[in-house]
Amino acid sequence: MNWEDRTADYYIHRMLRQWDMGSLATEIDVERVYRRLAGDLITRLTQSIKFKDGTLRLRYAAAALRQEMTFRRDSLMHRMNEELGAEVIKKIVIL
Repeated sequence: MNWEDRTADYYIHRMLRQWDMGSLATEIDVERVYRRLAGDLITRLTQSIKFKDGTLRLRYAAAALRQEMTFRRDSLMHRMNEELGAEVIKKIVIL
């Protein structure tokens, strides 16, 4: 990757890791990957996304979506960990 291909996101993550704030960078990565994999509609219906200590907490506006995401949480966790390149997410809690 040459310097012209690097985005502001790349430099922000690099600074966070240098300042020993890697957990914040991971939190940002988890949210970014979730929004991309979930798509526009599910992202709009997601009220909150919180990640801490390997647990991703997702709160949804609609009961039907909560139920559907409860069934799909293992698949989502697997796909997100693949995208992140490591087993970052250990558990997903649907609220």
